[in-house]
Amino acid sequence: MEVFVCRGYSGQIFRLNAAPSLPIFQLLPVMANSIGLYSSHEERLGVYNLTQDFEYRDSDTLTDRGTCNGDLLILADGGVCHKK
Repeated sequence: MEVFVCRGYSGQIFRLNAAPSLPIFQLLPVMANSIGLYSSHEERLGVYNLTQDFEYRDSDTLTDRGTCNGDLLILADGGVCHKK
């Protein structure tokens, strides 16, 4: 599945082919590495779907949440992308 990933803080957007059936906790390191987002607190990385307005839980897959090709996701450290 092709999605766009926005790197938190910088706002840079990257095109990424992501495995839609992997849980987010397995996909996060791949996504972070692909966009050059290195964090000493990898457990605090969060993924938020800006296109559809929801946050992914660690056990979610892109397919489970109905993510579509071309959705814009934000990947950020420190809870920046967490919806309140």
